[in-house]
Amino acid sequence: MQILKCFLLVLVGFGAGFVQRVSGFGLGIFAMIFLPHFMPTHTAAAAISSIFSCGTTTYNAVKFRKKASYKTALPMLIASLITIPIAVYFSAHISSRIFEVLLGAVLVVLSVYFLFFGNKIRIKPTALNGTVSGALGGVLGGLFSTGGPPAVLYLASATNDNITYFATIQFYFCITNLYATATRAISGVINLEVLIFSAVGMIGCMLGDFVGGKIFKKLDTAKLKTVIYIGMIASGIIMLV
Repeated sequence: MQILKCFLLVLVGFGAGFVQRVSGFGLGIFAMIFLPHFMPTHTAAAAISSIFSCGTTTYNAVKFRKKASYKTALPMLIASLITIPIAVYFSAHISSRIFEVLLGAVLVVLSVYFLFFGNKIRIKPTALNGTVSGALGGVLGGLFSTGGPPAVLYLASATNDNITYFATIQFYFCITNLYATATRAISGVINLEVLIFSAVGMIGCMLGDFVGGKIFKKLDTAKLKTVIYIGMIASGIIMLV
């Protein structure tokens, strides 16, 4: 059974790394479509997804550090650092069934948003909106390791060009993922089993990132995202019912 889990982890890691490389975000969302179905606990699944994200976002944050707008990310970051520990604590004290229902609802809502409203909704890049986005991202990140969408929504409006947007959001993800992972470790969620599973899955993540980088220009990313969002809806509905 452990061998099967390791095989599935490599596959999920590959898909998550691939999606992250070709679309710029979505690693955590993709991973959480599958991990809760075969990991020992829901908290272990979220922890593994968070560790996956740590590797890729830290690399990108360092690589593009000179392009990031740190001032823009600051309100989001402060709010996230406050809400992440609360969400992690809550996730560790709810039943697996409640977790599945909440995650299912989040997956459906996020996929519908990205499918139909992702390119239409813009919010003003104010400190208040950044704080609200960061707080919501911290809640989603602490609960399910899916804190990206609020950050995407805010920073897409708050930055002036694609490279600044990418660098800034990678910096935000890097800090929040490391913080969430540390919080989970302190709370006892991350144990030796979780670390071993994460190391196995990271092999897939690195392979997925490599393959995604090689064929990025040949892919129709819009169609790929549509397939992923439909998969999110299906997975969310399965969790709900």
